[in-house]
Amino acid sequence: MKIALVGNPNVGKSTVFNALTGSNQQVGNWAGKTVERKSGIIYRDNREIELIDLPGTYSLTAYTQEEIVTREYILREKPDVVMAMVDASNIERNLYLVLQLLELAPRVVIGLNMMDLAKSGGIIIHTAELAKALNVTAVEIVAAKGIGIEEFLSEAIRIGSLENDPLTSEVPYPDELEQKIQAMEDLLKKTSWASRYPLRWLALKRLERDPEVGQEWKSIAPAKSSSRKDHESCCDPGDALKYELQEVTELPGEDLLQAYEEEGWTKDHFEMAFADAKYRYISRILPKFMTQETLKRPTRTDSLDRWILSPVWGYPIMIVILALVFWASFIASAPLGEAVSQSMAWVSDLLVNVLQLIHAPDFLLSLIRDGIFAGVGAVLAFVPQIAIFFAFFSFLQDSGYLARAAFLGDRLMQLMGLHGKSFFSLVSSFGCNVPGIMATRTLEDPKDRLVTMLLNPLIPCVPRLGVMSAVVAAFFPGTRGAIIMLSLLFISMLLVMISALLMRRVVNQKERSAFVMELPLYHLPTLRNVLWPTWHKTYSFLKRAWTFILAASIVVWMLSSFPQGVSMDLTWAGKMGGWLAFIGRPLGFDWRIMVAIVFGFTAKETTLSTLGILYGVAANASQSIAQAMTGAMSPLRAYTFLVVYMLYIPCLASVVTTYKESGSLRWTGFGVAYNLILSFIMGWIVFHAGLALGFR
Repeated sequence: MKIALVGNPNVGKSTVFNALTGSNQQVGNWAGKTVERKSGIIYRDNREIELIDLPGTYSLTAYTQEEIVTREYILREKPDVVMAMVDASNIERNLYLVLQLLELAPRVVIGLNMMDLAKSGGIIIHTAELAKALNVTAVEIVAAKGIGIEEFLSEAIRIGSLENDPLTSEVPYPDELEQKIQAMEDLLKKTSWASRYPLRWLALKRLERDPEVGQEWKSIAPAKSSSRKDHESCCDPGDALKYELQEVTELPGEDLLQAYEEEGWTKDHFEMAFADAKYRYISRILPKFMTQETLKRPTRTDSLDRWILSPVWGYPIMIVILALVFWASFIASAPLGEAVSQSMAWVSDLLVNVLQLIHAPDFLLSLIRDGIFAGVGAVLAFVPQIAIFFAFFSFLQDSGYLARAAFLGDRLMQLMGLHGKSFFSLVSSFGCNVPGIMATRTLEDPKDRLVTMLLNPLIPCVPRLGVMSAVVAAFFPGTRGAIIMLSLLFISMLLVMISALLMRRVVNQKERSAFVMELPLYHLPTLRNVLWPTWHKTYSFLKRAWTFILAASIVVWMLSSFPQGVSMDLTWAGKMGGWLAFIGRPLGFDWRIMVAIVFGFTAKETTLSTLGILYGVAANASQSIAQAMTGAMSPLRAYTFLVVYMLYIPCLASVVTTYKESGSLRWTGFGVAYNLILSFIMGWIVFHAGLALGFR
């Protein structure tokens, strides 16, 4: 059985999907689209059920990618039942999508989510009356608390197992419009298309001159993958459904459409008339199942928004919240990071001692101590920072605050000619540039998406911030370190603003799109809704640490250890650094820094492992990598390194993601070149300005 989960954005679909599928889910992209696709396998009563979480959308027209993906899936894959999620606290707008679904799929079950929030806002929903008004099954749920989710699924399975489609109520259109619909139905009912799609929906779309109607598509089955559960959700495109356009059939009714157009009934006129009729119908049936009580005091959301969305207090509150996130990520996590480092050192000593007992060769001992544990151990030491950051991010997103942050950020974004949703993407990049780039999918304008994508790498991600915080702590201890870190972030933000104005000219973005965003009600996220995405993202990082970064650490160890018996600068790594020295010399960098910068392109996490190996810091050494650097670099050179490291190409994964999301090798190459040139120019300016001011 196939079940599709559909609903507006921010109605709790992901909460229901995660609760039902758990770890049995795959995340990727729809074929040919930059829209996230989630699917999961669940079992009930010895029956295998595939649950598809379709993108959040407000309607089923064919304008945004979310609308196209959702509609195409229902049309072509014909799921056995559709689970329609509805926000009970905003039911009037949510029912518009439900009415469109009922025209397209006869088997629909409504899940009334956030019933507790609706009640606190004085909204009383009579579920039985709603079900009667629309002639569908409706279930009350509170997804955040896990209430009603299993009942919602059980009703969906029951409806999907019926032999005959249930009769659902039709939207009554005005007489003039109804006559036109009936006339088109008479022309279409004898065609083969009437057997594929609901006749009434087909007539509506024909009147709207919808390009989907008349297209013949062939489904291509994806290749089976034995390691399906091992895919990384942030980067794997998944085994998406693929289609090929076979032919386009000219449906009857062209003469009728021409006659209607002469009467003033254009494509847009029909679309507006159908939408208006649906909202009029919702307004008419709403009093049958909903009552609005007068509240004696403002709701919790209204009270909080009075401060959080205030033009005076909103920004200080946002700064405090973001400061708390970074404080917890980089300072409060320090003891945990130290514990990880000590654990890795203990394991390294234990393993080396065991190998010495069996007289293992010295090169193997060096590989394990100075290669694997010095490299991967340096990376794992700041896993607590990443986990804490993702936990805070999940909490803010699920609570409803991030939507407010995007709203506040819109004012700043508009000064740079960007969309308010760009703020959400840029904030996401503090965790990781890959999901930050993918977050540009929320932007409808392709040029807005491209500009935001190109700006994303200028935001330092958690791995970069982790390396930066380690270096800052060594060279600038105490209060100076906080000032230095803030100055680096200020440089990043300043360059984002300047680059945004430049990118708009390069991309030729002239118009600024309006920012319209729904602000969900505040609610306290459950522990599961915070911990599950945190674990999912942290596990993805750990997997990279034990695969890609492990391989990179071994490669760096080999380059820095061979030929054996020579000084470090005569090894393969030293020779590579010698070739790159002319680039780093104007910035005051030695060859080790240049080699670390090169390897940092593969993944920023490898920078610490590379420096750890090149500076000879074993996993059980008493000094840290950053402290070892203090003997080879002055504070000015360290600050210059931090500027270059913060700005140059983030990592290979971000470059690949930019290419996948933009679909353009030319723009991806431009972004890489821009980051590389900008970072070294800024490094040169900082270094020589420091020398001119007397710093060393």
